[in-house]
Amino acid sequence: MRRFSCSLLIMLGLLCVSDSATAQVKGLIHVGLTGSSYRGGSLQEVSPIYRFTGGAGIRYIYPSGFEMETGLDYMVKGAELEGTFEGIPIIGVSEITYLTVPVLLGYRFNQVGRYQPRLVFGPSMSFKTDAQISYRVVGGDIEQSTTDDGISERDLGWVFGLDMNTQVAGETLTGGLRLTLGNSNARTVDPEVLHTTVTMVVGIVF
Repeated sequence: MRRFSCSLLIMLGLLCVSDSATAQVKGLIHVGLTGSSYRGGSLQEVSPIYRFTGGAGIRYIYPSGFEMETGLDYMVKGAELEGTFEGIPIIGVSEITYLTVPVLLGYRFNQVGRYQPRLVFGPSMSFKTDAQISYRVVGGDIEQSTTDDGISERDLGWVFGLDMNTQVAGETLTGGLRLTLGNSNARTVDPEVLHTTVTMVVGIVF
């Protein structure tokens, strides 16, 4: 939490130094698709899961090209895991539902044709709302689900992204690709397991 707070202070300081003019405040709504998986620990046969995401927020736009963006996103992270139970091969799917608060520093580059590229970077804090794990035998159709009590309540990550803005009928449309690298143990026990999430989003800035 201390590293998270320091990151917020640094980004806010950069914005204040970069431009003393009043920022434009814009609303933002976006939807997208995530591909999420685990890394670390003793995991071997791990595959990503794909789920829908969406959220809303605000974007502070400075004349210098710098921006700051924050909001609240609905996101499902997890992975598909393969293993054995009493010698029987099984497939397990871990699904963790989060409400995520990103705090992103952005920079707009010069417009190229109709498009304006934009880089974003910053921390995000995710708060668990539900965690389920389901199992089925390889080649079978019967699936059993249960609550996964071994998931941490919060997940801290770093977001790296490339966006494109464009004007359509007087509205600013935005879309891009975000990579979120988990920086805290997704589980409550060791060895450490971290999230890796790639998100494709499209939205409107108003």
